[in-house]
Parts: sequence; C-alpha cells; structure tokens
Amino acid sequence: MSIRHIVSSLRRNRLMPLLVIVQVAIACAILCNAFFLLEQRLGPMLQPDGIAPGQVVEVDQILANGRAWNQSDIEGGRQALLAIPGVTQVAPALGVPLASAMQLGMGLTGPTGVKAQADGYLGQGMLDALGLQLVAGRNFDSNDYQDFSLDAGNPFKGKQEPVIITRSLADKLFPDGHALGGQLRTSSSRTGGGWRVIGIIDHLVRYQMNEATDGKADYTMLIPGRITSTPLISYVVRTHASAQAQVAQAIPGVLKQSFGASMVSSDSVSVHTFESLRDQVFSSWRAAVWLLASVCVVVVLVTAIGIMGLTGYWVQQRTRQVGIRRALGARRVDILRYFLLENFLIVGIGILAGMALAYGINLYLMHHYELQRLPWTWLPVGAVALWLLGQLAVLSPARRAAAVPPVVATRSV
Repeated sequence: MSIRHIVSSLRRNRLMPLLVIVQVAIACAILCNAFFLLEQRLGPMLQPDGIAPGQVVEVDQILANGRAWNQSDIEGGRQALLAIPGVTQVAPALGVPLASAMQLGMGLTGPTGVKAQADGYLGQGMLDALGLQLVAGRNFDSNDYQDFSLDAGNPFKGKQEPVIITRSLADKLFPDGHALGGQLRTSSSRTGGGWRVIGIIDHLVRYQMNEATDGKADYTMLIPGRITSTPLISYVVRTHASAQAQVAQAIPGVLKQSFGASMVSSDSVSVHTFESLRDQVFSSWRAAVWLLASVCVVVVLVTAIGIMGLTGYWVQQRTRQVGIRRALGARRVDILRYFLLENFLIVGIGILAGMALAYGINLYLMHHYELQRLPWTWLPVGAVALWLLGQLAVLSPARRAAAVPPVVATRSV
C-alpha cells in the first residue's frame, strides 16, 4: 500500500494519530532540551582536569590583615609550607583550579580572529606544582617571570610576554594547528596587549565553572608572574601521594605560625585536597545530572507506553481490515511494513512539531534563565531517538496484528 493510501486512511480517522503526534511533539521538545542540559552538566565532569592525582593540596584565601602581602611574606609562607614532611613543591599563585577568590579572566584573540575567554593562573612553578603534562614547547625559565603587583597599572610591559596554554585552547585559537610560537591578543589593560605561546599543556581545569560548558572546561593559561604585592595569596602544594591527607591537616597550623597576626584568620583559609575540592564543586552538578537523566528516562518510558497503547488500540480497531487484506493475498511482512510505515509518518509529523517546540522552549529558557542557545545538532539527535522509540513501540502491536489468521480476523467486529 502506498503512502498516499496511508495518509488517506489517517485523514478519515484523525483522533488517534493526533494524540500520538501531540505526545511525540511534547516528548521531543522535552528530550532535546533535557539532553542538551545533561550534556552541559556532564561534559565538564568527564573532562580530564590535568592535575596530578592524589598529590595536590590547594590553599586559598590567605588574606592580609590591614596591609598587602609583600614578596618577603609570600616567600616565607612558601618556605614554611615546603618544610612540612611529605611536601615536594610549593607554588605561590593568584588563582587555583576549581575555586579561587582571585580570578584572572582573559579575553583572547588568535591570529585568525578567533576569540575565547580563558582563566589565567599567575605564579611561579605552577606547572610542576600542579603536575601538569607539557605536550609541546617548554616550561617557563627565570627570565620569563615579571614582577606582579595588584597596585601596578601594567606589570606586563611587552606585547610578546610568554604564556603556556592548554591543548584545547590552542586548538580553538589556532585552528591551523600552529600554536607554538604564535601570538595572542587581549583586551585586558593589565597584560599590555599580547602573549607569545611558548608551551602547550595537555589539560588544566578552570575555576570559573559557569564558563566550563561546550568543551571549555580547560580554556586556561599559565602566566609567569612573580607576585610582589597582593592583599590575598594562594598556594599550590604538591605532596607525595601517601602524605596528601596529613599535609592538608598540617597546613592551617603552619600558616598560623608563619603569618601570625598579619593574617586575618587561619579559619578563613580554604585548604583542600584537589580531589575533595573537585567532589565538593561537582556535587550540585551530579545532582543535576541525576535529575535530568531521570527526566529523560521517564519521558522515554511514558512516550513508549503511550505510543504502544494508542497504536495497540488503533491496530485492534482495524483487525477486520487486516483480515481482508490477508485474505486478498497480503503477507505478514506486508501487514507489518504497513503499520511500521504508518507509525513512521505519524511520529515524523510529531517530531517536526516537537523540534519547533524545543526551539521555542530553549528561547524561553535563554531569556529567563540565561541558558545557552540549543545547538541545532541536538534536534536530529532527539528526532532519531523518538523515531527509533516509535518504531520499537509499534513493533509488538503490529506483529500481533500480522499474526492473526485471515479467517479469525474477518469474523472480528
């Protein structure tokens, strides 16, 4: 039977197809946005962070009491932390992965005009202290470091200051693949206008997690700054794997002894192993993932049951028609093909309506909840999922109808 005959049959009996179309449209709209939100939350959690596992302790928010920390204070704190048994490296820093009171956001532009917003980590010895993997180029040397003071107007004077960036940021800003030695422009007045890429690291997670979606979780860069004056200082402490927990427990007391009354309060200092910090930061993200995954499962199950129930009733009402077709020579496979094609058309109409509805819902969420625009690639993902679901849902009723003997079907009312 041709598509024209199927459409003609559906036009004479509109209620059941209309119910399926409405159900599929609503399911498609929900699933497209739910899948998109799920990917937005799940992506950064699955992204490698680049940090040496089981070896890094982050010390954040060491706030000076009534004055700024000078270079002598900062170096004294580094030496005190380095003296803790089990500590191998300590790097003073402005900005630490996943959580930081001091944030250096960089608006970067590549040589071809491609732009990206990156998080900067400024300090000495950050690459080794974090255990990052250098995949191209070199690490900073002593000549690369510039004195950095938050009171200074322009600590980086040249337009070709060295910088180390992550592989994903390099791929974004240098689509031709020639990142090493390449120049980056920035609109930040603090940086003097530009950077020269001297090294590329595999991964380094950012601290602005609200910017971590769409593959941007490690849009980060290391900046060679020798911190000379700041009201707030952080440290990255690398330990032996077996000593990480003990070092984290010892750090507050060491800081209190080293900084004394010059520090606002040792209780206000944030000291976490990187793993515990990651678990804390992503706890709400995991809850959102479970919620969205549950929504997807419920929508899929309700849609499948609804299509199966409506189609089963619709097929049962046409048992006599099926028997007549069988008596006229139609094979079981012909009956099965007919119902699958009919359902394919019905679900297809529902999907087209659902994609338009999905886009409308996304516009509403963008306007009221600052959600990012739904990429068009998610629309065919939802369409294929619903089409497969529709075909699987109708398969059982269609097979039952095709298996009914003609003599039985023609006696049915």
